[in-house]
Amino acid sequence: MKHLFQNALVVAVGVALVGCEWGGSGDKNSWNDSTSIANFSGSYSGNGGYLVSDYSSSSAGSGGSTTVVTGGFIPPIQEISASFSGNSISFTTGFVPIKPGSITVAFADGAKGSVTDNGAGVLSGTYLNTIPGSHPANGTVVYENGQISIFFPDVLGLQGARVTVRYTVNSGSGATTTTTSGSTPGSSGVSIYAFNVQQTGNKLSIIDNNGSVYSGSFGDVKTTGNLSAGSSGAGAVNGDQVIAPFSAAGKSAAGVYVNLTGNFQGTVAGVSTVTEKSGSSTTTKTSFALTSRVILGTWIEDGGKTGDIKGVAGTSSTITVSSSTSTNAP
Repeated sequence: MKHLFQNALVVAVGVALVGCEWGGSGDKNSWNDSTSIANFSGSYSGNGGYLVSDYSSSSAGSGGSTTVVTGGFIPPIQEISASFSGNSISFTTGFVPIKPGSITVAFADGAKGSVTDNGAGVLSGTYLNTIPGSHPANGTVVYENGQISIFFPDVLGLQGARVTVRYTVNSGSGATTTTTSGSTPGSSGVSIYAFNVQQTGNKLSIIDNNGSVYSGSFGDVKTTGNLSAGSSGAGAVNGDQVIAPFSAAGKSAAGVYVNLTGNFQGTVAGVSTVTEKSGSSTTTKTSFALTSRVILGTWIEDGGKTGDIKGVAGTSSTITVSSSTSTNAP
């Protein structure tokens, strides 16, 4: 799980820039040359509202308060299956790394108290046991691996209580949580304000903040400069837009079957080229960043309900392509 939310996936493919065609490599079951110029893996947020919003309110900004994580991902509430060892309890979260300052561990859904972290690895709060009044509880957390330990003066009356943890996965520098007046949800039964996107070649997996998975694939990926996997004699140009049509499907946490369709988009920036010679072979490696990445599309549920998909990635990704030419020795 530790690497589930890595944003920078370096894609290395074999390319011929002059007189040849862009090409990919790898297992044909998981890689398609049509996506060798694209990398849209990472975390996407609603950027101030729901990522999946109702069409009638996606731009109006009405419908109450919404919690949005920019650059982060909130998993569903995790129930802990762990036993007390003396007067302490220890467990490991299901996702990492944890965003400092985002943890709340509740006992009996908060009825018997809770602890929160201070952003520096220390947990503190209060709880109730058989002795009247509230009592202090404290603990520690290792944000990198999700290890949490909580200590109590006395656990009488606390054993058997439901223990749950809510937290945010930190998927990049500058991750922030804001509360804002936003649109109404475009999904039935559950609110969706974050996607974790995992791309392997043309294969696509989208995990929403409720833990539901939508699987699919990319179509023909091109830039506005007409660069694609089948291009010949074309190169990456700063400012070009990469447009990647996609479709995916799955079952939401509300038990509704959903189809997602639309486009991922990003901007080419920081193009650099290095030429290497070895004997009769010349290899040119071109690298660039894919910045300002977004997902735009439509959420279509069985039964006819639709929603507006608008998500923004908090980080850029890196693409590396290369060309090789050979000459015959005299």
